[in-house]
Amino acid sequence: MVDIDGQDCESIIRDFSKGALVWYNFRQDSRILYIYSRQSDEAVLELLESKGKVDDCSVEQLLNNQIVGNAYDYIVGIDVIEESRYPQKLLNICHGLLKPEGRLVIGTENRYAIKYICGDRDPYTNHSFDGMENYRRLSDADRNLIAGRCYSMSELKLMLSQAGFENDKFYSVMPSLQETQLVYAERYEPVEELAMRYFPLYNYPDSVFLEEQYLYTDLIKNGMFHKMANAYIIECSLDGQFDNTLHATISLDRGHGNALVTSICEHDGVRNVIKRAVYKEGIHKLKEMQDNLNDLHARGINVVDSSVENNTFIMPYVDAPVAMNELKAIAKKDRNAFFKAMDDMYELILDSSEHTGVLSEKDKNSADGRDVGPVLARGYIDMVPLNCFYDESAKDAKSRFIYYDQEFYWENCPAKAVMYRSITIIYDGTDKEFERIVPRRELFDRYGLSECEDMWQRMSSRFTDVLRNQKPLRPYYENKRVDGRILYTNREKINYSAKQYQEIFVDIFEGFDDSKKLILFGSGRFTEKFLFQFADDYDIYSIIDNNSAKWGTTMQGVPINSPDILKDIPERERHIIICIKGYNGVVNQLKDMGIKDYHIYDPGNDYPNKRKEQVAQRLAAVQGNNSVAGLNKSDIDKPYKVGYIAGVFDLFHIGHLNMFKRAKEQCRYLIVGVVSDEGVRLNKQAEPFVPFDERIEMVRSCKYVDEAIKLPLDFCGTRDMFKIYHFDVQFSGSDYEHDPAWLAEKEFLEKNGSTMVFFPYTQSTSSTKLKKAIENRINN
Repeated sequence: MVDIDGQDCESIIRDFSKGALVWYNFRQDSRILYIYSRQSDEAVLELLESKGKVDDCSVEQLLNNQIVGNAYDYIVGIDVIEESRYPQKLLNICHGLLKPEGRLVIGTENRYAIKYICGDRDPYTNHSFDGMENYRRLSDADRNLIAGRCYSMSELKLMLSQAGFENDKFYSVMPSLQETQLVYAERYEPVEELAMRYFPLYNYPDSVFLEEQYLYTDLIKNGMFHKMANAYIIECSLDGQFDNTLHATISLDRGHGNALVTSICEHDGVRNVIKRAVYKEGIHKLKEMQDNLNDLHARGINVVDSSVENNTFIMPYVDAPVAMNELKAIAKKDRNAFFKAMDDMYELILDSSEHTGVLSEKDKNSADGRDVGPVLARGYIDMVPLNCFYDESAKDAKSRFIYYDQEFYWENCPAKAVMYRSITIIYDGTDKEFERIVPRRELFDRYGLSECEDMWQRMSSRFTDVLRNQKPLRPYYENKRVDGRILYTNREKINYSAKQYQEIFVDIFEGFDDSKKLILFGSGRFTEKFLFQFADDYDIYSIIDNNSAKWGTTMQGVPINSPDILKDIPERERHIIICIKGYNGVVNQLKDMGIKDYHIYDPGNDYPNKRKEQVAQRLAAVQGNNSVAGLNKSDIDKPYKVGYIAGVFDLFHIGHLNMFKRAKEQCRYLIVGVVSDEGVRLNKQAEPFVPFDERIEMVRSCKYVDEAIKLPLDFCGTRDMFKIYHFDVQFSGSDYEHDPAWLAEKEFLEKNGSTMVFFPYTQSTSSTKLKKAIENRINN
């Protein structure tokens, strides 16, 4: 398992369950009873033991009166109400075990959770919508077989009241009690767009059909946020006193060195914000953040007043809108005022540090001679409008921006990288309306971001990926996060009957033959993907698009024309496939033209393609030739039919040859994907020594290789190639054997009937070693 700052991934994942309680302010040296359903959670128990003396017992033991005569400051449990056959009796017993000033703190699921509306399955029945229907479809026998059931807020309040708990405070939890990121006390609601801060996780992501993160803005406006929370922490108090937390953000995914809890608290009507490190290894982050804010303040940047006291970062609650929201509001009133505010923000970024002409070698290679603009000695990469208030009442325009949460800076960072992040944060997560008011492309051009957009995008992704440990945690998230392609497909299945969906989205080549002209509607990302999959299989007559600027141009050699060409092609001579994600407008357009014969391409579907058939034919031919050759080891005995390897294969050497040989020993037909020169530049920020045409020819000439193919720039991943070839195994070097990203791909392959095998590299030789040797020879 990959280490994160000396900590393995398994321990980070193990600690995720602490998030449900780590924000709560337990009184020190308390007496705590921890109750659990089937087995105790070691991470939760460890957290509680850091707060006081802990007794622990199962719900069954408690119901059997095996805990008697003790008085507790806190009774704590997660999912114990849902998983108890006698929840009312359980609550009654808990009430009797508390001291007069004691608190019951329990975590519960919500059967009206927004995640279930989005398609996630009930955690106990494994079916969608069972909880929302109050389990009415379950027979008595079924009810006895499931391990629990969820309740609504009103049902929970009633049970608590009947147990004598008249004082309760509900905290809404996102996304779950097992991976808590955000907590909101009832009567307190988010003030920023959650789409930029919240990353949904699910029990069964493959059944989800709605993007949960984009629903919260309207839920809040309509007073439904807390009623539809994914889960609750419920605090019940006998004396009417409650924890003073209004909101908490928990970042356990960052690992021990960076995990923080940020809380908005209220005491005697006064609010403040506090940050604490979850682990002792992260305490230094608080001082570093304060030092960074002091540095910005010294350079004339307005920052929130703050201090660090007793290992706690403290700042006042600022009653001002987050800049991300306010800038959009300004744009909707006055475009020119918006541009002026954005200019001010960029000037603040430029003023935040001394400038230097130094760039890292990696960034130089990435820039490839392009102008990256001013380079900041200390680039505060998170100096974005999500971490900034905007006080419109300030007379000085630049002073309206009040920054906070500046934990990180990059040395020798282009200022445009920070500006790019700022702009994308404003636009990502918003509806189409704002994009129409001020297209983001207009801002990219205004601040000179377009030329190196690929570089800024990679730098932005690198920051968030490293901060949130996306790569090492990928195998975990693979089973928790929604694949956008699957969500899209699920959504479309709901819009059509089974028969209609099959005809329109699945059988997209049904009825097509050489007498018809294949026409694609759309020239964007979906069309690129279609061409990648099928350009070698079918003769595409034309692409049509409503954008007149594209008429007369080509896309991968296919002409782009106006949709008007359809008027001149009889129905019996045309076959139309729409390649657009938001296709409704095009469907209506075709209907207005009297056209009803169309299909819709869905990149998430697995369509038949001729390359699979060709591989099968070549496999049969290879097997026949081997039989004629009389090989000692019959191909039939090999464990795999079709194998696949991908790589750059620069400076072809013995290590490459050995890998191909080992692979061919295990499969009957070996396909090798070779990365293009553009792919090397994009992904490795380096120039290949040997150009693509020569690299693929050397691979193709190897006797162990049955087929060599060029990997397309945008669709070169394992999943893309598996969709085309459905190979039985992918081979890779052993240096990726413990890489989380590769392990996630292996898991994907195994879910789909394939697998991944890792081979040891030839240690004495590698392309990297050869390049260094050549460079040293040249330099000397």
